[in-house]
Amino acid sequence: MIFLLRDTLEKTALALASAFLFVGFFRFNSWIFSNLEYGEGISWVFLPAGFRIILVLVLGLPGAVGLMLGSWFIDRELFNQGATTLAILNGVVSGMTPWLVMKYLTHRQWLSPQLQTLNAAQLLNLILIFAATSAIGHQLVWVLLERPQLNIWVDIWPMFVGNALGALLMLYSFKFVLDRLRSRAE
Repeated sequence: MIFLLRDTLEKTALALASAFLFVGFFRFNSWIFSNLEYGEGISWVFLPAGFRIILVLVLGLPGAVGLMLGSWFIDRELFNQGATTLAILNGVVSGMTPWLVMKYLTHRQWLSPQLQTLNAAQLLNLILIFAATSAIGHQLVWVLLERPQLNIWVDIWPMFVGNALGALLMLYSFKFVLDRLRSRAE
């Protein structure tokens, strides 16, 4: 019983920390790349996409839940404007897409479950599949909920490019730092 309670508290703390970090990183990205914004919520360089993957790779499901909670916090104005379904689905897509992509690639054995053994090709596959899946997921939510002034065939590309570039920058930087730390430890 105590183990279950401790495990639940740890996972809750990880999810809340992930949410807090994601919101901060989202705001940081908006500040740095405000000139590269294609439209509301879509940037040509979206570093939080890489942060999503890192959180899910490191923390698993608690990281994904934290991303979902963080996205709900970011979209909190939508709740007040009567777009509750849009805000909820945006959060689900934001949080669960990287986790589902990771699970799928691991199941197909296209991605190593051990972070230390990930190679550049596996990271690139993860990034491109995640970027496409995330862009498609968000665009489908917006189409289903009839978001005004949406052109899915045009709007999907900036989101894909922004997710891919942001994830590439974040993940390869993260891998570079980890490799340097590992080489120093040896």
